[in-house]
Amino acid sequence: MKSVITLFCITLFTCFGYTQDNSSKSPHYVLPEFTEGIILMKDGSKLTEVLNYNALSENFAFKKDDEILAMTQTDIGRIDTVYVSNRKFIRKDGVFLELLMKSDVELYLEHKCNLESSTAASGGYGGTSQTTSGRTVSSIENRGNLYDLELPEMYKVKPIKEYWFYKDDVVTKFKSLSQLKKLYKDRKKDIKTYRKSHDVDTKEPLTIVQLIEHLESDQ
Repeated sequence: MKSVITLFCITLFTCFGYTQDNSSKSPHYVLPEFTEGIILMKDGSKLTEVLNYNALSENFAFKKDDEILAMTQTDIGRIDTVYVSNRKFIRKDGVFLELLMKSDVELYLEHKCNLESSTAASGGYGGTSQTTSGRTVSSIENRGNLYDLELPEMYKVKPIKEYWFYKDDVVTKFKSLSQLKKLYKDRKKDIKTYRKSHDVDTKEPLTIVQLIEHLESDQ
């Protein structure tokens, strides 16, 4: 059975060979390190792998020996849910979304990144100046380090958190508190009062969950 699962994993994933210690935090990976998790397939079968989510590729990767492996686009469609580090990621509308809460409303988080590069240019008198420009993910992929634990120093990653809010079979996406307020237009005063005694930050998903739970409990 073990050999069957191993063989399946080889066909399920595309290899991006890379060797490096993964103990340090990489800004384009969601988890601090690769962690053992479970992949639940749509046919009910399960795989256990050492996983992490790559926000640049918006795809899961797993570590086997000294290689980082990425799921093929063909087989991603066979995945239902990924459980890793006490977190739950669901394949929904063609995207991996982290489930944050599920009650009368559902809240998911989409992890993404913006990628920029800085190139040093001569600034005169022995100094340098930094020129920043947007770079596509494909430029990293073509260099073969899209799944590296550390990107070259010239690249900087800016994480993006986009929330998917489901209520009454309608989904609304938001990135900021001002956008969230529009979902509760009649509760602006309540939100203002709540924020006076609570830290609410879209960069901290738990605080968003707590705010929504507060608003929904008073409905």
